[in-house]
Amino acid sequence: MIGKVVSERYKIAKYLGGGMSSVYLATDIILNREVVVKMIKADPLDKEKSVRRFQREVESTIQLSHPNIVSVLDVDETDEYHILVTEVVHGPDLKEYILKNSPLEIDEVISIAMMTLRGIEHAHDRGIIHRDIKPQNILLDKDGRVKITDFGIAKALSETRMTETNQVIGSVQYISPEQAKGQNTDERTDIYSFGVMLFELLTGRLPYEAETAVSVALKHISEPFPDISDYRDIPVGLKNIIMKCTEKEPVNRYRHADDVLSALVYYKDITDPYTPVKKEEQEKTMITAAPVEKTPVPEEKNQAAPIPVHESKGEQEADKEPPKKRRKWPWVLFILLFLLAAAAAVIYLLWPRQSPTVSLENLQNRTVEEAEEYLMSEDLEAGNISETYDDNFEEGMIIETTPVSGTEVERGGTVDMLVSLGEEPYTMENYVGEMYEDASEELEAAGFTNVGAENEYSDEPPGTILDQSVPEGEELYPDGTPVRFTVSDGIEPVPITNYVGTSLEAAREELESRGFIVNVTTEVYSSEVPEGAIVSQDPSYGDFLPGSQINVIVSLGEEPPDETTYQISLNIPYPESEEKNSDSDEDEDKEDSEMEPVEVEIFIGDKDSDIKEVSETLEITEDTNHTISLILTEGESGQYRVEVDGEEVISETVDKQ
Repeated sequence: MIGKVVSERYKIAKYLGGGMSSVYLATDIILNREVVVKMIKADPLDKEKSVRRFQREVESTIQLSHPNIVSVLDVDETDEYHILVTEVVHGPDLKEYILKNSPLEIDEVISIAMMTLRGIEHAHDRGIIHRDIKPQNILLDKDGRVKITDFGIAKALSETRMTETNQVIGSVQYISPEQAKGQNTDERTDIYSFGVMLFELLTGRLPYEAETAVSVALKHISEPFPDISDYRDIPVGLKNIIMKCTEKEPVNRYRHADDVLSALVYYKDITDPYTPVKKEEQEKTMITAAPVEKTPVPEEKNQAAPIPVHESKGEQEADKEPPKKRRKWPWVLFILLFLLAAAAAVIYLLWPRQSPTVSLENLQNRTVEEAEEYLMSEDLEAGNISETYDDNFEEGMIIETTPVSGTEVERGGTVDMLVSLGEEPYTMENYVGEMYEDASEELEAAGFTNVGAENEYSDEPPGTILDQSVPEGEELYPDGTPVRFTVSDGIEPVPITNYVGTSLEAAREELESRGFIVNVTTEVYSSEVPEGAIVSQDPSYGDFLPGSQINVIVSLGEEPPDETTYQISLNIPYPESEEKNSDSDEDEDKEDSEMEPVEVEIFIGDKDSDIKEVSETLEITEDTNHTISLILTEGESGQYRVEVDGEEVISETVDKQ
């Protein structure tokens, strides 16, 4: 169900549990809010009646709008399920809270009890009885507020009057005596269950314990309710409330929930202990007999006188003549007949007569054949036989009967039986493409105890289910059945090696061929690693996913020594020749003549230049100042030379200072 959308609106997100229904956490995709979806299995044998019953129950929930009752948001139905959508309550149920925090402080118990009663009172005022008040149906939100759930299974009194005699609703630990006996129920049924819950809130234990549910139900019917003082000291007024709530006869309990509320408000003012109503007093209360008129006892004068004995004529004459011999056999026959008649009368009076009704035996855990044999012996007939899955009963065994055991059934009547199909098999869903964590959580919630996974690399995100051992749609039983999934470990990582000392070009080519990204973070001088080779990398080794970035530092080679730049100013002379000075016959006026340019070559020997090669060339027409630069490293010297028209005019050596 996880991931499916029901009613074209609610996307199932998580399985929460089940009881009378399968309960899921879902998202309302229209309003974008969390909701609880309860999916109640429809009766396949009587779909129309099941739908009508569900509709009546839904009508009852629509009437309820109270801060202490879980709100019903939506209803729907399918061919297989009735769907009830309620608000989400983030918090534990009261049973979990009791187990974790018991014993509770009395003030906290009173607060929880009063909120619960207000919710019950709201429902009772609208003719709705819960019939299953118990801590498991009381939720506590994050603010500690009580929220009563499962009013959706109640029936409006205006439509159904009271629960039919053969119908028992509710958990047996909190069931009222009249529910256990299959009798009519009213508001006081919820008050009894509330009293049991109040006992548990104060003591952390249940009032009745037994090996079977039937035994617990019988204790609710016949055994006195335990004295809470045996388990905890509480105020007399609070003890009185529990005793009155849990009276065996409904007539002796509080009539309405607001009566209990009033008693809780003033319980501290009560000092006199409550006296339970005795059974004899109850019978006097329940049965008002008409007065019996006694016949006056006759006095002696009216009493019958002794009957006189008259002698027969023969006897009177006995002395006169001998008696004749009489026949004895008529008298013997008469006596025998009389004795036989008397015996027949005694047998008739004492012989047990067949009752017009039969107290139905408990047929749980019997086969249908055994039950039919018993029913035939009691002049009863088997009625409707329906089947359902139930983990608590073996296949073929009777779960319950309608009417329930202990009910007086008229001879010739019918008894319906609900028969177990055994444990309900789980229909495997298709989990391929879902996350393994979600699938395993759902299966474990359904009762599977042997769920495992085998991992393999793939292009799917890690945790995604690739395959499953049990095909979709196959039915299997959860307990002990192994379910295996093939789960993605994501893309397979690729190993890398240490490329220190390898040229950047070679390392880059190899790493990029494996899908990695090479990033040069910086370049440094190194006396150990050649220029252009990798000095260090991060990460340096291991298995990594393709697309990961490998950061490297590259060598610049050895670090050069310190350098010093010298600026040298040269005074380059312009050469003077005799031809130029003597051949002036035609140009006597030297001021007006132009000097002929000459070529100057400068040679530099330093860190960057070779003295044998010309570093700079220029032309001059007069004496010229010119500046050159020499770059010298530590421990080295430099030199420079100047030639004018091929003739060396300057030559110097410079040492680094």
